[in-house]
Amino acid sequence: MAPYDSVTADPGLPRPNPTHSYWQRIPHALADVQSPDLPGDQDIAIIGSGITGLAVAKTLLEHHPTATVTVLEARALCSGATGRNGGQMAANAGEQYSSLAESHGAETAGKIVDFTFRNLEKMQELIREYDAVELSEMQSLRKLRVFLTQGKFDEFKESIARLEAYHPSKRGLYTILDADTVVKDHGIHGTFGGALLPAGTVWPYRLVTRVFAALLEKYPNRLKLETHTPVESVEYTPSPAASNSYVLRTPRGPLRAGHVIHCTNGYSGHLLPKLRGLIHPFKGTMTVQDPGNSVPNRGAAFSWGFHYPPSCDPETKRVGYGLYYLGQSAKSGYFYFGGENARVDESVTADDSFVAEHSVDHLQSVLPKFFGRTNTSNWPLVSSWSGIMGESPDGLPIIGRLSSRLTGREGGGEWIAAAFNGYGMANSLMSGKALALMVLGKDVSSWLPIAYGLGERRLQETLTIPRAVAALSKL
Repeated sequence: MAPYDSVTADPGLPRPNPTHSYWQRIPHALADVQSPDLPGDQDIAIIGSGITGLAVAKTLLEHHPTATVTVLEARALCSGATGRNGGQMAANAGEQYSSLAESHGAETAGKIVDFTFRNLEKMQELIREYDAVELSEMQSLRKLRVFLTQGKFDEFKESIARLEAYHPSKRGLYTILDADTVVKDHGIHGTFGGALLPAGTVWPYRLVTRVFAALLEKYPNRLKLETHTPVESVEYTPSPAASNSYVLRTPRGPLRAGHVIHCTNGYSGHLLPKLRGLIHPFKGTMTVQDPGNSVPNRGAAFSWGFHYPPSCDPETKRVGYGLYYLGQSAKSGYFYFGGENARVDESVTADDSFVAEHSVDHLQSVLPKFFGRTNTSNWPLVSSWSGIMGESPDGLPIIGRLSSRLTGREGGGEWIAAAFNGYGMANSLMSGKALALMVLGKDVSSWLPIAYGLGERRLQETLTIPRAVAALSKL
């Protein structure tokens, strides 16, 4: 499939038979919750039950005294990207600072850095607020980012130097390490250097389901969770007999709402065809591997990221996309390791009903090497699965009100928070909060980066299909 066809294809609805995520192996009591009958009329309908949909619902309920909110999920509760990710609470804005500053200016780039690190702080605050530290196995730790080529390490150091020069308050946020220190102090082999930065790890599914359960208990008459209720279409049909103008069609019947909030990330283009190409799905692979006693358990102190230049194997046409991400359970010692090595057509897809065997094999073969083990020392595979992320052409989230030009429908009551480009844990919570406050007419411009919005300049210059196609064509 050509890059243009890949990024502009209809992602469809979430597949009814996804691969089994390790995080969801013990389903929450609310996993399949739904009302006996679908609510007929609601103030706000949220499509998607991950961390973004949760943040929108929580904020609306807390900041509006009477609003009724229904969260619709095509599959089980929190079964999308949040319930299928790598468990990393880590920001990447510092590494991207140079390109962000060139595209948006130093001030906006600095706001993006602030926003992502603040989001991680808010994530940890949420975990503590709901007494979920032990349940979610949350660890507040340092992330060790390492670079597998000199060129990537030099780019990184230059980006951090620019960040610290323009934003002196960020000095000391990153600690640069040479290759010898990375090996001697951290046991990671084959690098040209690295850096430490504040981060965390979490069992995301347990957090989201814990908070949804608490919200249902606190707002039993205002919040509905409707799982296994895919939204097949959205229509704008104002009627004198109905107080709300949007009709959401589902297999269980219609639901009317005054506002529709799309928290569907890589699947956004299904209900919003005019966003196809501005948001496209990207399929990632995750594994859980058991190193046994062959390496120390450092899961309470560190997580890891491995950066390399994207590459393409001329024989297999498989692309290495430039990043592996790794966490470790402080309890079991298991490694949670992800990253994609697959053909473009295998990656730019919304089908998480299978995981490619060669992608899993690759992750099993590469991980032990980082710890100085041989090619034959593959660690037992505990679990593997795939998950769908949402990507944008300029690499930034898309947050805001959707114009009729983007929905293809009249009315001004549709909103979106999506396209987190693999860094949902560093963006989703506060993006969802910001969107909910925008729905309520609040001004969030002082802290939500303007570059995340749907301004005309972005739509014309950076959030374009040609840019998305060009990025994939280079791989």
